[in-house]
Amino acid sequence: MKTVFLTVFLSVFPLSGQIRVDKAGDGWDLKVDSAIVLIKESDPAKYSLLTSVCSNVSFWVSDFSSCDLEEGGGRIYIATKDVKLNSVNNLASVLVHESLHIYFLKNQITLDPSKEENYCYRYELEFVNKLPNPEPWLKSHVIQQIENTQK
Repeated sequence: MKTVFLTVFLSVFPLSGQIRVDKAGDGWDLKVDSAIVLIKESDPAKYSLLTSVCSNVSFWVSDFSSCDLEEGGGRIYIATKDVKLNSVNNLASVLVHESLHIYFLKNQITLDPSKEENYCYRYELEFVNKLPNPEPWLKSHVIQQIENTQK
């Protein structure tokens, strides 16, 4: 009985662990929490990297998402444009992509910007290929970005 109670009690808390998600928009934080759970379920290795390098997720008015290394961990900035696509798969892909950028920053790995983007998009594509039902446009977008960064 104690085990059942503990399981039910703990299940009401977000599974994003140490990642704090800022409140914004109409439930945007809940969508990001869902994206973090999706990463955990679809690719535990990428979830592990995400949680090891990212401590905060924020939102910003932009056409592209980004990240920064801060004291205490990395911060991922999700663009309003990405949130408005209304796709948890896309939000999860953004988190996976940006987490690799933070990994490079944290480990002082300096690459040509185009080469770094290419690595991050390839890493993201590995993740998208593991999703149970990725939108066709999401995979096409990532493949297009890989091609663009090879030029």
